[in-house]
Amino acid sequence: VARELGREMITKKGYFLQKGTLAFLPFYVIFRNNEIFEDAEAFLPSRWENPTESMKRAFIPFAAGVQNCVGQALANAELHSILARMIYEFDFSVEDEGYPEGSLVFTPVGLRMKATRAKP
Repeated sequence: VARELGREMITKKGYFLQKGTLAFLPFYVIFRNNEIFEDAEAFLPSRWENPTESMKRAFIPFAAGVQNCVGQALANAELHSILARMIYEFDFSVEDEGYPEGSLVFTPVGLRMKATRAKP
């Protein structure tokens, strides 16, 4: 995420940044911050079962503001309609958790899930 600073500021480490400075913070750095995410380097989907307020504020996969992802609205619409429909119609179970691979985005390699029609 890159933004032009609208005001002067001093960072937590004491660096002075002038108004108009272009500040860049990669999502990789945000999502790997151990002050926000316990064991940040680990692939732990269960961490989202009870996220802290800091975690909720730090998780911005589509960016923020006027320069956010142009596909955000479509992605959210799909998430709310398709995922809700799948959860309504099927019961899911994990057959094999696999293992995480990647750096910026973890991909579960070897993950096997079973979907069975939900009973009415």
